[in-house]
Amino acid sequence: MTPAVKEGLRAVGFMAALSAVLITCVAALSLATAEQVERNANLFLQRAVMEVAGQAVPADPAAVAAWYAGAVTEEPAASGRFLVRDAPGGAVRTVVYRRQARGLWGLITAVVGVDPATGAFRQLRILDQNETPGLGARITEPWFLAQTEGRRGPFRLVPEGTRSTRPDELDAITGATVTSAAIRDMLNDVARDLTRPAEEPAP
Repeated sequence: MTPAVKEGLRAVGFMAALSAVLITCVAALSLATAEQVERNANLFLQRAVMEVAGQAVPADPAAVAAWYAGAVTEEPAASGRFLVRDAPGGAVRTVVYRRQARGLWGLITAVVGVDPATGAFRQLRILDQNETPGLGARITEPWFLAQTEGRRGPFRLVPEGTRSTRPDELDAITGATVTSAAIRDMLNDVARDLTRPAEEPAP
């Protein structure tokens, strides 16, 4: 075996050993943090539900969890609905819908509240998105999230800056047509659920 071949085998062996060590470290770190990641994701969802239900969100995570446990009933996961009551056993004050739509770079997950008495939408909150910073990612900006408040679908998009007061119009984001349409379609999916007869199952 020539010195060059031996040197090549040593390099391959070193890279294989280094890769094995790094993979082991990453796997161990993932396992060690999995529970914390899940807790943080649950807290993020609970805060979002609280916000779209019109509640002030406390800084203390334990207070958020206590409110959620006492006020929110999660319907079967397939329905993507959360019923928010003022008190256990009381009337439902807000129905929160969790929905997904395909944006430009992947799935967008959001929650939106609806007043069951009037059918009017409350605000929107984005749970997860991978849209382009400065363009599609602007769906997380307060002005965009707030524009569903008090409106009813089905929605259509108008140019950004229109600031329409019509109950069925939403300002799109300039340069983010696909992302804006994804949010519109997501909200219209909720609007269809609101008009579906009670005996008709959701798809």
